[in-house]
Amino acid sequence: MKNPSKTVFAKSMLAAAVAASMGLAAQSAEAANWLQLYNTSPPGVSKPVNVWGFIQPDYATTSGNTVSGLQGPPSVRAFNGAVPNFNLIGPNLSSTNSFNLLRGRIGVRGTLSPLDNKVDYFFLTEFGNNGMTYFAGQHPVVSDAFVTWNADPKLVRFSLGLQKVPGSWESRVGIPVLPFVNYSTASLQNTLERFIDPKTQVTSAGNGGYQFIPSSSNVTGYGSYRDIGLKVFNWFDRGPWEYAYAFMVGNGGPITATNNNNGMDTYGMLRMSYVFGGKGAYRNDAGAWVWFHNGQRKIDQIGTYKLNRWGVGGEYGRHQRQAGGYIMHAGYMQASGWILAPAPFQYDASVASQYSGQALGGYNNLTQWTIYPGSDNKAWGAYIQGGYYVTHNVQLQLRYDQYNRLTNNAALERDFKTWTLGAQYFLTKSTRLTLNYAIQKLDVPHPDAITNPVQRNNAQQIANSMGNRIDLELTAVF
Repeated sequence: MKNPSKTVFAKSMLAAAVAASMGLAAQSAEAANWLQLYNTSPPGVSKPVNVWGFIQPDYATTSGNTVSGLQGPPSVRAFNGAVPNFNLIGPNLSSTNSFNLLRGRIGVRGTLSPLDNKVDYFFLTEFGNNGMTYFAGQHPVVSDAFVTWNADPKLVRFSLGLQKVPGSWESRVGIPVLPFVNYSTASLQNTLERFIDPKTQVTSAGNGGYQFIPSSSNVTGYGSYRDIGLKVFNWFDRGPWEYAYAFMVGNGGPITATNNNNGMDTYGMLRMSYVFGGKGAYRNDAGAWVWFHNGQRKIDQIGTYKLNRWGVGGEYGRHQRQAGGYIMHAGYMQASGWILAPAPFQYDASVASQYSGQALGGYNNLTQWTIYPGSDNKAWGAYIQGGYYVTHNVQLQLRYDQYNRLTNNAALERDFKTWTLGAQYFLTKSTRLTLNYAIQKLDVPHPDAITNPVQRNNAQQIANSMGNRIDLELTAVF
C-alpha cells in the first residue's frame, strides 16, 4: 500500500513550488498579457485586415510497449500483446509512430474602427489533425471567431463569440510560443474536455462510474480551452505593476454546437504581474494568478451533475532569448465532479470475432470510457517547469507534471507522473524546432484496495506497460 507520508510530501513539494514561483519577482519565457495579445489589437497601428497563421508539422514515437500477463476470461486475455492507448499517437490512436500535421491554422484579425480601435475582431480556422478537428468529425473547424468592444480601456472590455476561456496558464498561452509539444497530463485529461452527448447510452460500472462506447456519436467535441460566450475583461497598469481580470459565461459544450443542457458555464481569472520591460509574448515580467471553472453536464439517462475546476499558478525567470537567461513556471489545479477515465484499449473487430462469449468493444470495459459524474469524485494535478538559454536561440528545458485521478476512491485512483526533457532551437524569430523526450509512469497507488486478485493484477499489468515518448515539432508562424 502507498505510504501516506510520501503522498503528503509530494503534494507539499508541488504546492511549495507553486507558492515559491508566485512570490518571486521575475518573468517566465511566456509571461505575457495574453488577454491583451489575444482579445485586442494594438491601438493606432492595427490594420483593418491582417492575415496570419502558423503550421506545426511533427513526428512522434513511443516505446510501443504492449501489455502482458492479463488474467480472466478470453475477452480480457485477448488484449495480451496489444498496445494500450496511452502508448499510441493521438488523435487517431492507430500507430506507435507517425508524422502528422498537428496544427495548421490560418485566419484574419484587425480592427473595425481604425481611428479609435473601439472594435476589434479575430477569426481563425484549424486544418491540422488534432483533438479539435478529430472530435468534430475529422474535418477543418473554426477555432476562434469573436468581436471585442473596447468600451472603456481604463475600466472594461467585452468579447463576444467563440474564444479562449479565462483559466490556467496552459489555457492562455499562445500555441506558437508554447514551450513543450504536449500539455501537462492534468490538462490533457481534465481541462481539455471531451464532450459527451446527452443522448449517450451508459451502463453502470459500479463505484459511481458509468461506461459508454467512445463513438463519434457519443463524443461530440473537444474543449480546446474554448467556449462560445461573453467575456468581460481588462488590465490596469500601476507603475511597474499590472493587474488583470477576466470573467466569462459560455455554453460549456462543443465549439461546433449550441448549449445542450440549459445551464451556462462560468469562468474566471485574476492575475498580478510585475513588469521589468519588453513587450509581446516574451516581455520581462513576473506573474501570479488564480482561476476557476464551474458548470454542469448532463446525460439524459443519469441526470445533470456539477463540474468544478480551480487552480493557481506563478512564474519566475529573467533575460529570455539571451544567453544565460532562465525561466521557471508552476501550476496546481483541483477538480471535482465529471472526471473522465478514457479506455485502456482500442476496439479490434478481428480480435472480437474470435470469441463467442462476452464481446469486446461495446460490452467490454477495457474498450469503453468511464465517466464519474458525482461531485464526490476528485482529482488534482500540478506541474513545475524550467528552461535555460544556452545561447539566444538554443534553450534546454525540464518539466515534471503529475495527475492523480479519482483520489476519493483508493481502488480506482491512478497517478500519472511524467518527466519531460526538452530542447528548442530558434531558426528565426518566427520559426523554431522543439524536441521533447517524455519519461512516463502510471501508478496504481493502492493495489490492496482492489480486492479481486484478477482485477488487481490486470490494473497493475496495464499500468506497468506505460512507455516513454519522443516528439519533434516544427513551428512556423506567418
